[in-house]
Amino acid sequence: MNPAARIQRSFRRGFATYDDSALVQKLIARGLTRRLLHHAADARFARVFEAGYGTGQLTRLLLQRLPIETLHLNDLAAAPLPFAPEADYRPGDVETLPLPDSLDLAISTSMIQWISDPQALTRRLCGAVRPGGWLALSGFGPDHFPELQALGSQAAAPSLLSASGIADLLPAGWTVHEAKSYSRALWFASPHAVLRHLRDTGVNGRAKRPWSRRDLDAFCQNYDQRFGRSGRVPLTYQPVWLIARKI
Repeated sequence: MNPAARIQRSFRRGFATYDDSALVQKLIARGLTRRLLHHAADARFARVFEAGYGTGQLTRLLLQRLPIETLHLNDLAAAPLPFAPEADYRPGDVETLPLPDSLDLAISTSMIQWISDPQALTRRLCGAVRPGGWLALSGFGPDHFPELQALGSQAAAPSLLSASGIADLLPAGWTVHEAKSYSRALWFASPHAVLRHLRDTGVNGRAKRPWSRRDLDAFCQNYDQRFGRSGRVPLTYQPVWLIARKI
């Protein structure tokens, strides 16, 4: 199975548990919306395209906060959202499907890290935005899940970008209003709970093979020994986001 197909299968499997488990992603969606409105308080957001809408965490916020007339929604694996029945759904690979034009806003949260060529995608999105329109993206940085990296995990997303790296994706003719990152640790009762969290949010889609019992026991023992503290273990997220306007 190729990497894209594995990722699609993993997220489909995690849809039922995603909203209850994706606590950091929910905060990221709120934060990206808040920062966008801070920089674009007087903007007109009539035509909006969201890439990778998933379970609709960001979509719901956009509908609540923006005066949207036409909402275009794309996802590789998700079904239409019950609270957005009138949206223009464009399922499929956002790297190749036709995009709407003259957009006031192209936006995506916690998705671009899964794209093998994030610069090419960003340029496609930028090309669909009208002059004066906005781009808002969030992904994860190179220090995302450092615990897993330290233990030799090969399942990381392919495009983990720093704040300067995500800003560098923009073509000429754009003004960066904000490009930042931060780290946030979630704490779990055990390494097994960390693995359940990864499964329930669908972010283990790049794992290439199932683990044996020996693999699992060794991973959990090493995780606990290296990162355990007072009976708990951390998993550290590094959200990165970009807000920019087309000149």
